[in-house]
Amino acid sequence: MAARGTRTAKMLEYERQAEERLREVEIMNEERNRMVEELIKIQQEQDRIAQEEYEIAQYYEAEALKHAEEVRIHREEVRRHQERIREHEARLRDHEATAEAFAKVIATPSKPTRDRQVSFQASVGGRLAGKTQPNQPGG
Repeated sequence: MAARGTRTAKMLEYERQAEERLREVEIMNEERNRMVEELIKIQQEQDRIAQEEYEIAQYYEAEALKHAEEVRIHREEVRRHQERIREHEARLRDHEATAEAFAKVIATPSKPTRDRQVSFQASVGGRLAGKTQPNQPGG
């Protein structure tokens, strides 16, 4: 047996194995820490991507709503414009009908005409001058 303060080969082997296991545990802990850090980075990146996707979705939803409102306003403007066009066309038709009616009134004589119209002065003037007209008294 070995003396009390001396170490046997077996004890040295146990110490060597214990130190080796300790180094392996330290290496495993370092690797575990790196893995945890990488997982944290991955999670942060996933969170960042999810946040960006959410913001993009919000942006496109807001843009879609804005576009829908612009389309609604445009359609309303088009509808009002078409209504004004219809009203304008109706006024034009009324104006044309009125113009045609006035043209007919102007073109149509107010009384049936005789073949020959005699002016008032000509008929009076002849009698005043002493001329007798046929079918007139005194003539």
